[in-house]
Amino acid sequence: MHDLTVSVAELLGRPGEYRDISINKRLPGVATTLARLADDQELEADLRIESVVEGILVTGPVQGDTRLQCARCLAEFSSDVQLRVCELFVTPGHDAAGEDDVYRVVGVEIDLEQMLRDAVVLALPLKPLCRSECKGLCASCGHDLNYGACDCKDDDIDPRWAELSRLRAQLEG
Repeated sequence: MHDLTVSVAELLGRPGEYRDISINKRLPGVATTLARLADDQELEADLRIESVVEGILVTGPVQGDTRLQCARCLAEFSSDVQLRVCELFVTPGHDAAGEDDVYRVVGVEIDLEQMLRDAVVLALPLKPLCRSECKGLCASCGHDLNYGACDCKDDDIDPRWAELSRLRAQLEG
């Protein structure tokens, strides 16, 4: 195995044959807007590479450390991502009609890097929270409301609701 390219020569054309591999590799640049795979840590995977009629099936658990930014208060925190992959690398002649975005066996090798990158990005949270009860930031001054209330006053009344405010004042007074 060189980088994340694996030779599957002994498996091709032999459905049912398999090989188990372990991967510990850094994958820099795997990120979404608020979440990223830690660049200084290795992604770990214990994969089974199995020959099937259509090509090579890759399955197994994948885990890695992540650096996240809270979607409410923007605080940075660490977490981990754990997922299970199950992806088919198709051999020539078994391509699904019109499928351009499939993983392919090239010669007698498969490259696991793009498959791992795709799987991890899809597993990263789109809206990470530092904790479920995070109060976020004040929309006016940007104060972190987790550390207490700010001094902002919410005097802005939407003009569409101004008439209801006057009616409320009449009913209370």
